[in-house]
Amino acid sequence: MIIDASVKEIQNELLLMLKDFDRICQKNNIQYNLHGGTLLGAIRHKGFIPWDDDVDITISRSEYHKLMKCFDEESQDFRIVESYLHMPKVVRKKDMDDIPFAWMDLIIHDGLSDSRIGQKIKFGITILFQAMCRDKETIKLLEGKGRGKIKSFLFRAAYLIGKPFSYETKYRWYNHFAENRLTGSGKLIYRSNDNYVGMKRVVDNSWFQEYIYVPFEDTQLAVPRRYHELCIHCFGKNYMTPIKEESKEDVHLNYKTAFMKHLGWK
Repeated sequence: MIIDASVKEIQNELLLMLKDFDRICQKNNIQYNLHGGTLLGAIRHKGFIPWDDDVDITISRSEYHKLMKCFDEESQDFRIVESYLHMPKVVRKKDMDDIPFAWMDLIIHDGLSDSRIGQKIKFGITILFQAMCRDKETIKLLEGKGRGKIKSFLFRAAYLIGKPFSYETKYRWYNHFAENRLTGSGKLIYRSNDNYVGMKRVVDNSWFQEYIYVPFEDTQLAVPRRYHELCIHCFGKNYMTPIKEESKEDVHLNYKTAFMKHLGWK
C-alpha cells in the first residue's frame, strides 16, 4: 500500500470504499450515517472537506450486528477489521502496491444511563476497556496527548492489567459492557468506541431515527434527517464556515504505520 499518497488520492480510495459500503447497507436494509468531518463535508462541501483524508461512519449496535453478518462476504474488495485497537475499520482485503492506504472508522452508538453519575461511570469504564485493548505499539501513540499525570497513570495501569488476556477476550468484555450495562431508558446514546471527547457528546436517540440521502462527490450517502441539530451540537452554530484544523500529519503517519504493521502489510 502507498502510505504517503496525496489527500486527493486517498479521497478517491475512500470514495470507492463509501460507495461499496452504502451498496451493501442498502441491499441489506442497514441504517448508517456519515459522521464527524465526513458529515460536515457532505453538508458544507457536498463531498469531502478539501484537506480531509479519513472517513467516519456512525451506526447503532443492532445495525452493526447486521453489518458484520454480511459485509465481508458481499464486498469483493473490502473487509471489516475488529482486531486493531477498539474501533472497527473498513480496509482493503489485501495489500496492493498501487493503492493508497486508507480506512473508514465505524463508530458505534450504544445506550447510556439517564443519570449524570451513571454516565460518568460508563465513560470511565469505557476508557479503561479502551486502554486494555492497546498493545505495546499502540500504547505509544498516546505519548504527548496532553493527558494529566493521574489520567495517564490510570490508562497505562489498565493497559498493564489487560496484558495477560487475549485481545479477543478484552474486546468481547468491552463490547458486552457498552451494549448491556448502564444503558438507561433508551433515550440517550453515546459513541461507545470513540475517544473521550467524542463519547462525551451525548445525543438523543431520536436524532438518528430518520435518514435522508444527500449529495457526496458523484454519489449520494446517508445522513440523519436532523443533521442540522447534530452539526450544531458537534461543531457549533457556525459549522458552515470552513476552519482548517491544526495539522496532525505526524500523528496520523505514526498511526498509519502502526496499523499497517498490525495488518502485516509493507
